[in-house]
Amino acid sequence: MCRKDLIGLNIFPNCFKRKNEGIAMVKIKVDEDACVGCGSCVEDCPSDVYELDSEHGKTVVVKEGDCMACLSCHEICPSQALEHDDIHVAKRLYIDRKVNSTISKII
Repeated sequence: MCRKDLIGLNIFPNCFKRKNEGIAMVKIKVDEDACVGCGSCVEDCPSDVYELDSEHGKTVVVKEGDCMACLSCHEICPSQALEHDDIHVAKRLYIDRKVNSTISKII
């Protein structure tokens, strides 16, 4: 089932069709020219969607289907090298790994 915003509208306009087709709900693009290879997105992503390509020193998307569209990576990237398609960008939810870990212990 697709994620819904607070009033019940789909955050991802095409997610039912795309999920049923086995396609990732969010398409993530890394601008290789802009990426400085700092690894902030790799460390910050709560779903481990990214890895740092040691050969090229750039971020690569390895688990696009696990993206939960929190946009933590987008917020922390100093060069704004990450672009997400099919996301209502006005609804940003920053997820901090430490906070997420603490909440998981409580729940």
